[in-house]
Amino acid sequence: MNDQQALPWWQQSRLQYAAIALLIALMLFVVFVLPSLVEPVDVDTIESRTLDTSATVKNTPADSPFADAQLARERKQAQEILSQMLQLQDQLEGQRVDQWAAEAYQNALNTAANADEYYRQREFSIAQEQYRSSLAQLTDLKATAEQALVTQLALGQAALGNKDANAANTAFTLALAIDPNNARAQSGKQSAEALESILDLLRKGRLEEKTDHWEKARALYQQALALDSNSPLAQQALSNIEQKLRDRNFTRAMSAGFKALDQGQFNEAKSHFLAAQAIKPNDEAVPIALQQVNNQKINTNITQKLAAARQAEAEERWLDANKLYVSLLATDSTLVDAIVGKLRTDARAALEQRTQNALAGALELNKPANYNAAQQTLLELDALGDGGPRLTQQRTQLRELLAQVSQPRQVVLQSDNLTQVTIFHVGRIGNFSQHVLTLKPGTYVAVGSRPGFRDVREEFIVGLNDKEVTVNIRCTDKIALGSKTS
Repeated sequence: MNDQQALPWWQQSRLQYAAIALLIALMLFVVFVLPSLVEPVDVDTIESRTLDTSATVKNTPADSPFADAQLARERKQAQEILSQMLQLQDQLEGQRVDQWAAEAYQNALNTAANADEYYRQREFSIAQEQYRSSLAQLTDLKATAEQALVTQLALGQAALGNKDANAANTAFTLALAIDPNNARAQSGKQSAEALESILDLLRKGRLEEKTDHWEKARALYQQALALDSNSPLAQQALSNIEQKLRDRNFTRAMSAGFKALDQGQFNEAKSHFLAAQAIKPNDEAVPIALQQVNNQKINTNITQKLAAARQAEAEERWLDANKLYVSLLATDSTLVDAIVGKLRTDARAALEQRTQNALAGALELNKPANYNAAQQTLLELDALGDGGPRLTQQRTQLRELLAQVSQPRQVVLQSDNLTQVTIFHVGRIGNFSQHVLTLKPGTYVAVGSRPGFRDVREEFIVGLNDKEVTVNIRCTDKIALGSKTS
């Protein structure tokens, strides 16, 4: 048993504690006190000493100021290249180069690390070459940034097409890091951020489509497109539903048009077909339907007019029938029924027109030519033999009228015994205070004249129902001296 072992346990413990305390104190001295007692060693001093030693050994002028200047210049050149390299490194890191060219970027950093090692060893010339190599690598990376941008834009667009919002957001975020002002990247980033909301709206829209609530589906798709006007998913969904709505509305309009056409409602049918044309301007079915409306309208019009013309013939309304046939031929000059009908009614229509003219112009029958023409018309009516009630009525009316206009009525002319009176188509009466004569019913004109007075003109009518007509005619408007008579 040694002495320490012979000590009591508590004394052994004291010795252990003392040894530990001594070690701690020694460590504190080495760390905090000793460095302040030792002068720092300058690298240039070491280099100088190394050169001095070398000079002593070789007995050469290597420690000359020229050598020092060479080293200083090489170090400065290395630092200048390093400065360019660091600037370019900052730019590339701002563009997140580690995410689109990690390996090439790490190689450039490794080259720079080698350059640092040579720099620390004061091998400035070699350090220059290494820094220059690293700078060239970084420059090449900078040149590939544009292609990296194109790649990220393509990846982002593909992710949008695959409905992968996270991948799209990552790609466009990286693209914006490469080029913060790139419009496609900005738009793509917005699209990526809105994609989840758009997909949710599209899902709801498809559910509405399945239940034939197309207007509601369109509203949801419009909301989706409002979130991102460039979204091809929203654009396609909205385009599809609008095409469905167009097809449905077009079909409805065409069906309504044909229904109206079957019912002979041509204007309504045309209105529906025009509405369909507004929905699909280039659909070939619309012009065909409109032509069908026109054709059917014409055919219906022809049928109706032919029926009306035949009805007019049956009722002895020859003028009406003839006019209907003429209007039909104006529509289609090849209509056989209209051609035959016109030929059949021409003569009777002309006779009816003369009869109506005679009956309507009773006061003109005092003229011999008109009276003779009316008599000839009556002869033609009589020559038709037995006819319908209208023919019989016309014969009776014209015969009675001719009898009435053949019976003269008494006309009393009153004057001043100074005025010379003449009645056109009758003769000169002269001057009188009262003169009585008989005239057939009709319209007459009496003219009075007197020297020194203005002439007077008096038109009077002898009516069919008049028994006596009194006419006053005298010149009373004296002409002033020097004026001319009118």
